[in-house]
Amino acid sequence: MTPEDMEKTLTYLLDRQEIYDLMARYCRGVDRLDKDLVLSCYHEDALDDHAMFVGNREEFWRWVEPMHAGSQSSTQHLIGNHLAEIDGNVAHAETYYSFGGMNREGAPFTYIGGRYIDRLEKRDGKWGIVERFMLNDWIAPSINTVEGSQTPEGQTNYGNIDPRELAIMDTAPKGSRDRNDPVYARPLRVAPERVERYKSAVATPADTTAELAPS
Repeated sequence: MTPEDMEKTLTYLLDRQEIYDLMARYCRGVDRLDKDLVLSCYHEDALDDHAMFVGNREEFWRWVEPMHAGSQSSTQHLIGNHLAEIDGNVAHAETYYSFGGMNREGAPFTYIGGRYIDRLEKRDGKWGIVERFMLNDWIAPSINTVEGSQTPEGQTNYGNIDPRELAIMDTAPKGSRDRNDPVYARPLRVAPERVERYKSAVATPADTTAELAPS
């Protein structure tokens, strides 16, 4: 191996480790409700399509902090399989996650599995998320251990979620078991109409949500 090859390999390994550490840092930030840690994972112009939320990093924090703090007494984001395709100062990454939350109301426990699909850029020597899709691949049935019955949808506590955001989630990018899955998109882009649709939805009274649902 030539010195040039060694330098290229070392740069790749260091970049890959930094991207993985960024994913772990994000999980800690959300679970510890640490704003600075969460924001540090995104570049300032980043967009996050989090299924029921679409917006920039500051807007994401204003949404995710009260959502988890209000709905759950504790949360745990665990990351598993991680692939990062790095091309110079741009990377596309897929990170599997599982989420567990102890709910304050309704079924006591929510358990979800999915993936973070990210386009990242290295700017001034620092990697950060530029575009993100959060895909839910499955949602385990939430069992009410006191009554021994499932919640109405047999899934998560949707009663804690704004109906307007549920309508946005219905139109979110979905995973698929083929090459139509968003993980193959190059470059990964959050659709501008998703951003506008979300802004329009949250500015609309909740009782008119039906007009925003997909046809």
